[in-house]
Amino acid sequence: MDTTLTRFIVSPDVRSRTDNDGTTILHIAKDKIYSIIGVGSMIWAKLVASREGLTPFDIVKELSCEFTDVPHPQIESDAEQVLKSLQRKKLIEARRPGERRRELPFDLVGTSFLSLTQSLTALLLRIKLRVLAAFLGLVIMDSLLKLLSFASLYSLVKHWPVRNSGSGLQAIEEIIDVVTRAINWYPKQAMCLQRTAVTVCLLRTCGISAQLVIGCQKLPFLMHAWAEVEGEVVNDAQRVQEIHKVLERC
Repeated sequence: MDTTLTRFIVSPDVRSRTDNDGTTILHIAKDKIYSIIGVGSMIWAKLVASREGLTPFDIVKELSCEFTDVPHPQIESDAEQVLKSLQRKKLIEARRPGERRRELPFDLVGTSFLSLTQSLTALLLRIKLRVLAAFLGLVIMDSLLKLLSFASLYSLVKHWPVRNSGSGLQAIEEIIDVVTRAINWYPKQAMCLQRTAVTVCLLRTCGISAQLVIGCQKLPFLMHAWAEVEGEVVNDAQRVQEIHKVLERC
C-alpha cells in the first residue's frame, strides 16, 4: 500500500448519498449511477467527509481502529482494491499537497449559450408568451441531453441566475401551469428531468430561487428529479422527499 503524501479526494463531477444500506453515487460528467456497499461504502464516506482528502495510510489506519479483529494486511489489500476501483471509474482523484481542488468546468461557449437562452426566456416571459418560453425550454433541455450530455443540462441549470424581479411566490403556481400546458403541446414525452429543469429556470427568471433536486430510490431502482423552493416541493407530491435519497440540489 502506498503511504506517500498523495491524497485521494472525491471528484467534483460526483454527488453521493450514504446510509445504512450503502452508498449511491451520481457521476455527472459520465451520466452514470454507481452503488457500493460494505467496506467500499465506509471508505467512500470517509473520503466525502475529508475535504482535503485522505492518503491510503490514513484510510487503513481508520479502518484498523474499526476492524480490530481483521489482520492489517487484509485491511491494506481491501482498501487498495477499493481505491483502485474508485479511481478507475474516475469517482476519486489523486492530488499532491498544494494542488488546488478542480471544479466542474463551465466553458466560454456554455457561458454564452446560457446568457443567450436566459435573455430569450426573460423576453418571452415579459411579453406574456409564457407557454412558448416553456416549450422552447423543453426543446433546449432535450437537445442538450441528446446532442451533448447530462452534464451540459446540469451546468446550464446550475449557472442559471435568479433575476431581480417583482414576481412573488404566487408566480410558482402560474409557472407550474405554464410548463404543464407546454408539455401537453410537446410532441415528445417530457421526462421528469427536462420538465423540472425548465420549471427551475423559469422560476429563477421570475425572481424565485428554485432548485433542481435529483434523487433515487433503491427498490425498485429509480432516478427522479423535482423542483423545490425554500425546501418545499413545488412540481411533485411532497412525499417524493421521503421515498428518494437526495443526491444533488443545484
